Amino acid sequence: MSVPPRLAIVIPVYAHPMLVTEALQSALTQEAEFGIHIVVVNDGCPHAETDTVLSSFALAYPKRITCLRKPNGGLSSARNAGITHVLEHMPSVGALFMLDADNRLRPTSMAKAMAQLDAHPEAGWVYPSIDMFGIPARCDYGGPYSRLIHSEMNVSEAGSLIRREVFEAGVMFDEDFKQGFEDWHFFLSAGDEGFVGVNLEDFGFFYRKRPESMLANADRHRDRLVGQLQAAHLDLYRPATQLRLEHDEAPRYALWCSGRDEVRLVTDPNQPGQIISQAEYVRMWWHSRTAPAQVRVPPFLLVTSEEFLTGLSEAGVVHWALWRLESMIGADEMVCARLAAPSRPGQIASHPCTPRSDTAALWMLGAEAVATMLKGSVPLLFDDVSGENGPPCSGLALRMEIPEPARTPPPLATEALREALIRLHESAYRAAGQRRWGWRQPSIARRGKEHLILRKTFGGVPPLPRRPEAGRELGVVVTSTETAGLADVLKRVQADRAQGTQVTLFMMAESTGPNFAGLREQIDRVVLLGENGFAGRDVTRRHFNGVALPGSADVALDDRALALMAGLDTVYVVSCPETSRLMGTVRRQGGTTVLYILDQDADDAPALALAYEYAYDRIVVPDSRSVALLHAQGLPAAKLKSMSSS
Repeated sequence: MSVPPRLAIVIPVYAHPMLVTEALQSALTQEAEFGIHIVVVNDGCPHAETDTVLSSFALAYPKRITCLRKPNGGLSSARNAGITHVLEHMPSVGALFMLDADNRLRPTSMAKAMAQLDAHPEAGWVYPSIDMFGIPARCDYGGPYSRLIHSEMNVSEAGSLIRREVFEAGVMFDEDFKQGFEDWHFFLSAGDEGFVGVNLEDFGFFYRKRPESMLANADRHRDRLVGQLQAAHLDLYRPATQLRLEHDEAPRYALWCSGRDEVRLVTDPNQPGQIISQAEYVRMWWHSRTAPAQVRVPPFLLVTSEEFLTGLSEAGVVHWALWRLESMIGADEMVCARLAAPSRPGQIASHPCTPRSDTAALWMLGAEAVATMLKGSVPLLFDDVSGENGPPCSGLALRMEIPEPARTPPPLATEALREALIRLHESAYRAAGQRRWGWRQPSIARRGKEHLILRKTFGGVPPLPRRPEAGRELGVVVTSTETAGLADVLKRVQADRAQGTQVTLFMMAESTGPNFAGLREQIDRVVLLGENGFAGRDVTRRHFNGVALPGSADVALDDRALALMAGLDTVYVVSCPETSRLMGTVRRQGGTTVLYILDQDADDAPALALAYEYAYDRIVVPDSRSVALLHAQGLPAAKLKSMSSS
């Protein structure tokens, strides 16, 4: 009496009549205490011997192999035919494994994979660290599953054990993906439905690597295929989603605060994150040096006091301050923040300055800067980073003009940094951390560098370090706090703010001006681009209806501005027409855009509104007369609203 199968192996076959014998033999010789059924799908293979081989196996093992034949439809179509057959005819099967015809398995593969799936009820699939033959390689895809990393590279081979519930949720292989990356698309789709993967290092999956193959051909068309992936998973690739994933899965900062035996792992310092002890952080740091593909440590060590961070948060500038510091350094550099009183009451500003350890309120170190300071027999400490005895890495500093209550006594930051470096240097794990212990080739290059994934969207500029709340992020963009009508706009958003909407004031000038303190109660945070050159006009080249269009001589300014606004649900542009050139990108990234024209008498206001109408969802003007005038010039009536009626 045959045992009802608990697992099914689906093998699509096209043009591999001899290699499939190895795949079938490896499937038949699985050592497991549960039943396994094999479904082979002949996807219209033109080679006569394919039918001969598959028929011979099916006749030899009639209770263990089902052979299906269909017209050629491609790899995804063949897999789906096998999956559908299992779902319709084998109710006892709880998981399916996809085995391509030119690959093979160790005898214990299915038993180990099913045990891993049973041990992780939260997982929708088990994926391998791959052993390649032909062109040999031992690929390491270990460590925690990360959807953020998965959006950047495919970490899950099609040769994975997939829970039945994934297919019953409607996730199948997309038959429109005929040139590759169909497995990547499949697992991202499973993630869209809330499933996650789990790695099995000793899976025993063997992948036949050849210089010419479907995968090699897909890599030649990578840019186009990745574009197809991104179009199929719009929400996953939006900056707001990526920022949330970064904070939850791969936090950017390790916050080491003086006087506390804990380290907070966060991207957004105002949001809850993982809290570990300082001893755990030290162990994690050295472990990441021995197994960089599997163990991550945040790429930036932030050393300060909790009081200072609280002060920055209460002033509404903590996200901007960290972004400003991060924008200055690389992985092998360090930067400190020094505090100064505002030049004018209520002003916020930042200026590069000479680094001094005795006045540092906060230190930010890249991972390689930390590693450099720990290389010697004693940690490289310092009294003055700018002096001759300083560490051999870049020392940068930023003088920040911050209003009360952010300015707290700063000396504890350097003492806390000394403590952190000594703890790391004297750790018992340090000796082991000087070498790598894994025998596999690190294959997840972004582990520990996940913050670079979203940076690619903005030309390498770091996005503002915050975790946006879905549907609750509103940005108001102005040239300065002295923008006419700003107070009226802010009054209009207070009802939304009372319901939990976060309001960020973005200023494109160097400082907020003297009125910021008066606006603090109406906004949650303030962000400065810090570049006066943003508000420029390209008078030499581009004009629309005789009006010079916004443009900057430095295109990097646009990347910086977009990085600051990453993740917003709604953007109000208030009498800052230069920002119009960015709003098309904001809309494509999922944001709603609104233009406020508060000075209808401005000579270029109607022309700019018409020029950038496509980039805006709504255009708000002072009164009904302005609505009529702009409508007569070509603006759609449905987009026009007056301040008196909106």
